[in-house]
Amino acid sequence: MFYRISKPIQNKIKKVISGLLIAGVVFAFGVKPSTLAQTTSDLQQQKADKQKQLQEIENRINGYQSQIKESQKFANTLANQIKTINLEIASTEAEIEATNNKIDATNLSIADVSNQIVTTLADIAKQKGILKTLIAEITDLDQRSPLEIALANDNFQEFLDQVQYTSSIQARSQETLTKIKQLEADLEARQADLKAEKANLDDLKHQLDITNAGLAAQQNTKQQILAQTRGQERAYQKLLTVSQQEEDNLQKEINDLDSQISARLGDTKLKPVHGLIAWPMQGTITQGYGNTGFTSMGYSFHNGIDIAAPPGTPIYSAGNGTVVGTGTGNGAYGNWVAIKHDTGRFAGRAIISLYGHMSSFRLHTGQTVKEGDLVGFEGNTGNTTRLIYGPHRGYHLHFTVFDARGFGVQPGAYPKIYGPYDVPYGATYSPLDFL
Repeated sequence: MFYRISKPIQNKIKKVISGLLIAGVVFAFGVKPSTLAQTTSDLQQQKADKQKQLQEIENRINGYQSQIKESQKFANTLANQIKTINLEIASTEAEIEATNNKIDATNLSIADVSNQIVTTLADIAKQKGILKTLIAEITDLDQRSPLEIALANDNFQEFLDQVQYTSSIQARSQETLTKIKQLEADLEARQADLKAEKANLDDLKHQLDITNAGLAAQQNTKQQILAQTRGQERAYQKLLTVSQQEEDNLQKEINDLDSQISARLGDTKLKPVHGLIAWPMQGTITQGYGNTGFTSMGYSFHNGIDIAAPPGTPIYSAGNGTVVGTGTGNGAYGNWVAIKHDTGRFAGRAIISLYGHMSSFRLHTGQTVKEGDLVGFEGNTGNTTRLIYGPHRGYHLHFTVFDARGFGVQPGAYPKIYGPYDVPYGATYSPLDFL
C-alpha cells in the first residue's frame, strides 16, 4: 500500500512556519544586523583584554584598601585622617575606572549575544526556506493518488523509487522541523542572556552614579576638615569630641536592645556553622565583632563586622531567604535591609542577616531572594555620616547576623537629633561563625 504524508503532519509543519515571527523578536530587543560589524572572535578577544585590565585595577583597589586599614590602626590625628581620606579618594577613583571597564565589557557581551541572535535568525530563515520547498513537494504529491503515481511511471522499479522519494521528503521535513525547534530554543536562551546583560548594564550605570557621588562627598569632606581645622591638630581634636555623647547614645541604644534578646535566649543560641552563608560584599574587614578596641569612640561592643570598599560597591544576599524589614534615616544603620534565612541546618531554626549603611537598596519587605541577588550598594548613611568619623565610620557595609527568635524593629529614640529612623534588634552572632 502506498505511504501518504498525513494531514496532521502537514498541518503541524505549516503551523510552525506561520508562527515564525522572528523579525518582531529582533526589533523588540534592539538588535540590528547592520550594526553588528565585529566578529565573535574579535569581541571575545576584547572581552579578554577588558578582564585583564579589570584584574589589574582590582589589585590596585585591594592595595589601597589594605593601606586604609593600616592607617586606621594609628592615632586619629589630623595628618592621619587626611592621609586616610586621600587613600579612600584614590581607591574610589580606581573603582570608577573599574566600573567603566565593566560597562565596556558588558557592552561587548551585549554585542556578542546580539551577533549570536542574528546568526540564529539567519539559520532559522534558511531552514524555513528548506521547509517551504519540502511542503510544496508534499502538497503536490498529496494531491495525486497512488494509482496516478503508479501510472505515471514506466515500470514497477520507478514506482518504488517514487514511493521511497516520497518517504524521504517526509523524513527531511521532520528533520528540518526538528532543527527549527532547536534553533528556536537557542534563540530563546540567547534572548534571556541579552535581557540579563542589559539588566546588568543598568545596575553598573547606577553603581557608577553612586560611586561618582561618593567621590565628590569624599573630596568635600577633606576640604571641610581642612577648612574647619585650618590645619591645626588642636582644632581637629576638638571637632572629634563634639559628637561623642551622641555617638555613645546611639551605640548604647543598639546594644541595650540586642542584650535584652540575648539574655532571653541564654544558652539556647546557635552553634557556629562555617560556610552556611556567603560573603555579602568584596572588601576589607575594618572592624570585627565584639569588643574591638574602639571604646574611646563609644564602641564598647560591635554587633557585626564592617567591610570597607569604595563607594557604590554592590552588596549581595548572603543566602536564600525573605526580606523581613527595611529602613532609612540618619540614625543607627541608615539605609538597611534584613533578610531571614530558613537554613534547615538548625532543626528548622532561622537566622537573619542585616546589611547597613547602604547608599541605596533594591529590595522590599516580603520579597523572596536567592543567594547572590543584588541587595544594594555600599554607602555612608546612618551614624557613619560624620565630618570627623574615625576608623569605624565612613563608607563601609555593616553586616550583622541575628537569631530569628526575638528579632524585631522599633522606632529610634533620638528623632529630634537624627529625624525618624528605625532600629532592628535581636540576639547577635559573629558573622564570621557562619561565613
